[in-house]
Amino acid sequence: MEFYMAPMEGLTGYIVRNAYHHHFHNVDKYFTPFIPAAKRMNTKILRDIDPENNKGISLIPQLMTNNAEEVIFMHKQLAEYGYDEININLGCPSGTVASKKRGSGLLAYPEELDHFLDDLFSQADFPVSIKTRIGYAQEEEWEVLAGIYAKYPIHELIIHPRTRQDLYKLPVRPATFAHALETIPLSLCYNGDIIDENSYEAVCSQFPSIHKIMIGRGLFRNPGLISSIKGEPLPDKNTLRSYHDEILDGYLSIFSGEKDALFRMKEHWFYLGNAFENADKYCKVIRKTSKMTEYRQVVNGIFANCPLK
Repeated sequence: MEFYMAPMEGLTGYIVRNAYHHHFHNVDKYFTPFIPAAKRMNTKILRDIDPENNKGISLIPQLMTNNAEEVIFMHKQLAEYGYDEININLGCPSGTVASKKRGSGLLAYPEELDHFLDDLFSQADFPVSIKTRIGYAQEEEWEVLAGIYAKYPIHELIIHPRTRQDLYKLPVRPATFAHALETIPLSLCYNGDIIDENSYEAVCSQFPSIHKIMIGRGLFRNPGLISSIKGEPLPDKNTLRSYHDEILDGYLSIFSGEKDALFRMKEHWFYLGNAFENADKYCKVIRKTSKMTEYRQVVNGIFANCPLK
């Protein structure tokens, strides 16, 4: 099985990718948080894709766009940094994104999606992969969308089997992924709600032919999840502490003040707190704190007093 880390805005930049790669070594492919293709790459994006900041990491830039010319333009820029494959985001459910017919918003307009892909693949001489949801509002939309995807030489199709309207609240819809396996002659990757060994085994049982899995939130709830799935030794507290400290030090090195680093670490503890027993009271303090000194004391308390689950 190949394992991919899902792109998550604010969580999967190069600092986190490096920390994960240094301590767990088991993600086969990473994807950047989406890059707005309608704009030139700014300092933040250039820093994130800089090969010097991604040594030893297989990284695919993900673009947010509905315009083929933007993809071609961005690919030329990215190629200068050694990137060939481009991933197109057709899955983001954010209202501000979807309202502009980008991300999962474009799925509501299958004719425009078809035109976009036709225009893109008539020009692209490089691998293009796509991350998609299975519709905008209704599961029944998938049959039309699957037919569109099947027409094009998509390098890899990563399917999150929810509609845009489902957000992340409603259950995944496995029948749509089964339909994709039966009807789309492409390399497929499954993404959605793999948070522990049981959910991984359930997906493998339902879809025994799949050999690519993308995991997002599950890896931040339990950074040792893939190790557990593979039957490898699980990370101990020292490994998790070193992973945490590398991320914190990285944030402190790029932000002008501690406030921004603290905000980012709060996002991590929203997930990482689930890896520890009885960590709720500590995580509540982390959410409220505004001082790095207090934050460090609380984190020390978690690692000293909370067993790993």
